[in-house]
Amino acid sequence: QVSDEIFADMARQRPMQRLLQGEVGSGKTVVALRAMLAVVDAGGQAVLLAPTEVLAGQHAASIRALLGPLGEGGLLGPDQSTEVVVLTGSTPAAARRDALARIASGEAGIIVGTHAVLADRVEFADLGLVIVDEQHRFGVEQRAALTDRSRLRPHVLVLTATPIPRSVAMTVFGDLEVSTLTELPGDRGEVATTVVDAVTRPAWVERAWQR
Repeated sequence: QVSDEIFADMARQRPMQRLLQGEVGSGKTVVALRAMLAVVDAGGQAVLLAPTEVLAGQHAASIRALLGPLGEGGLLGPDQSTEVVVLTGSTPAAARRDALARIASGEAGIIVGTHAVLADRVEFADLGLVIVDEQHRFGVEQRAALTDRSRLRPHVLVLTATPIPRSVAMTVFGDLEVSTLTELPGDRGEVATTVVDAVTRPAWVERAWQR
């Protein structure tokens, strides 16, 4: 249902402006990936902006796992494949130059990164979709710096795991249509929240590292 709402937005003449909210593990990444693939299939590029390098790495790993061979573009990949590149502040210089070249040429259809993607040196071949994970971690001017870099204003999809009250959705996110994933996939376990006090903290930290 949520994917259908997004696809309907992307089929209109004006760019999509949509907020997707859902709990951790509800499937936001899968929905976002379907939107990205629709843009790539039409010849454009999609960028996923994450607030931290750890989260960017997790997103990239999830996307590559979901795509399989379709995320291994290049000479050895299937004809219908695309390249998935990661660009963060700690990306080594050689890897960064390679990523920038693939982005500029359009070989990289899916770009996952942090604030490093906002740098002036990043040139896109045809940016069609901007996905922002946890929008409150990015300033308005930072997001504008990315959307204004496209020949045509790209679609924008914002992801959040933080429940947005209706009053806040109407004021802070008033320019965005709102979609909500209300259910978790059937095979997902429940999210466990634990309160740790000063006495049990050392033992708890040790157990966490062992896991």
